[in-house]
Amino acid sequence: MNQAQANILNDKPFPLKRYYILYAGIGGIVFYAMLFSFFIHAERQALHDQYIAHLVEKANAFYRDIDRDVLQENNASLHNISQENQLLKSEFRHKVESLIQTDFSFAKVKVFNPEGVVLYNHKDPSNEGSLYDAIEGEGFQTALANGTFSKLEDDGEKRFMEVYLPAHAVGSAEVVAVLEVYEDVTRFEAMVFAALKQALVLPTLIFMAFNILLFVIIIKADRIISSNTLLLINVRQQMEKYISKSATQAIYSAVQEDKELFRGEMQTIVTFFSDIRGFTSYSENHEPEVVVREINQLFELQAEIIHQHHGIIDKFVGDEIMALFPANNVSQAVKASLDILKAMQNHPDIHFDVGIGVHMGEALVGSIGTHDRRDYTAIGNTVNTGARFCGAAKGGEVIISDVVYAQLDVKMQQQFSLSQPLKLKGKSENIITYQG
Repeated sequence: MNQAQANILNDKPFPLKRYYILYAGIGGIVFYAMLFSFFIHAERQALHDQYIAHLVEKANAFYRDIDRDVLQENNASLHNISQENQLLKSEFRHKVESLIQTDFSFAKVKVFNPEGVVLYNHKDPSNEGSLYDAIEGEGFQTALANGTFSKLEDDGEKRFMEVYLPAHAVGSAEVVAVLEVYEDVTRFEAMVFAALKQALVLPTLIFMAFNILLFVIIIKADRIISSNTLLLINVRQQMEKYISKSATQAIYSAVQEDKELFRGEMQTIVTFFSDIRGFTSYSENHEPEVVVREINQLFELQAEIIHQHHGIIDKFVGDEIMALFPANNVSQAVKASLDILKAMQNHPDIHFDVGIGVHMGEALVGSIGTHDRRDYTAIGNTVNTGARFCGAAKGGEVIISDVVYAQLDVKMQQQFSLSQPLKLKGKSENIITYQG
């Protein structure tokens, strides 16, 4: 029996709500948190790339202003600016500081020529004219190769973006200078987070509304599944009062695997028949409700004992029970018969006697009937003979065949005595039986 069948027979409804909370609920939150983080990262990266592109434009504009107002007027280039030409150097420095304070709002700036000579240092003018000590660093080399390099720095109160930018010659892609700039991005970062929050409000609300709606549906589905499952469990439990659990499981297995159940085959079986004595006269003299209650009580007692001894109740026919036992359970069938008689004698509310017949032999066993309505039963001479034994038994008596008797141990055989051979209709010879 596979896992799905095992779940059906566990007498527990499928825990849909718990599984949803565990996997879809918690898993959905984790997934959304990851998606949220990814979205924030992607948005920040996009905004960062836009910001860097904006800085590149500012750097080029910065250089164009210097080139127009300083270099071209003095017919010079950044290579000419040195300690020896103090006038050009002073003019260059003045122009850079003017641009920083008025047009570009940089927090601090360093300007290098392509050889790495420091042309301008906002914080340390004495360093101007010397070779940049981090000339082999990633930032300078990236800018020199016409790329951009950036990193964030935090001084405890504000956040700054340190960026190395290439400055191009006017109308050319040639890198003629490298700018190292610091810009206060505290306000920019706050704006980024504000924008991201606004962008995520609607998706978050939709996600929450969807999960709430889905959870309501899951709760309703869980109630329906639990109700239907409990109904099926109750039906199965009622079935198991009359057929064995192994037969019930076989039915579930056949349904799950879409195969024919109990295909007919010849088997050696033990048949059990129990018939109420005096039932006709009793039913004529009592109300139907009383009769039904009494017979159901007797059937309940017999069915419980038959199941305890691993028998399968085949059918109830009027006041008669037909049950089947496996061939290796001969002693169990006989023991069930004796236990039923004993239990009836000790039960104060049972006013009937039964006669029981037990026989063993080959019979055709299987699912017999039409396509839409079938019974699991056994037919054949062995079954008919067992029914005749039951008919011949007196109230409170068990009749077994010599075949059954031979299979019993000595202690159980002592509970039976040889009876008069039975002459059965359709049989040429009398049948040896034992009664107990």
